[in-house]
Amino acid sequence: MYQVNLIIGFTNIIVGLILIALFTPLKRGKVKMNKFYGIKIKKSFESEKNWYDINKYGANRFIIWSIPLIIIGVFTFFIPLYENSIQFWIFLFAPLIIIIPLIEVLNYAKKL
Repeated sequence: MYQVNLIIGFTNIIVGLILIALFTPLKRGKVKMNKFYGIKIKKSFESEKNWYDINKYGANRFIIWSIPLIIIGVFTFFIPLYENSIQFWIFLFAPLIIIIPLIEVLNYAKKL
């Protein structure tokens, strides 16, 4: 196994696990409105209900999208990556998958 596989694989797995750990309290509704932790968009600060609704929805979306990131990290250990290959770039930029739930949260907030 190549060293680049280990680095990219572990990075994707760790990012996925960190996202799950960070968003689990939000999903459970255990984080009160604050300026430091949570999904902090203008709409979420308009009311207590919006805060919990947006954070629960957003946390759910981020947790769901963390699972493919972890799976990509595991697959990285078994697929040879060469720095000039398309697979290398796909696996390297896999953490950008978090853009998808961010867009979903923004769309959800517009509907509130």
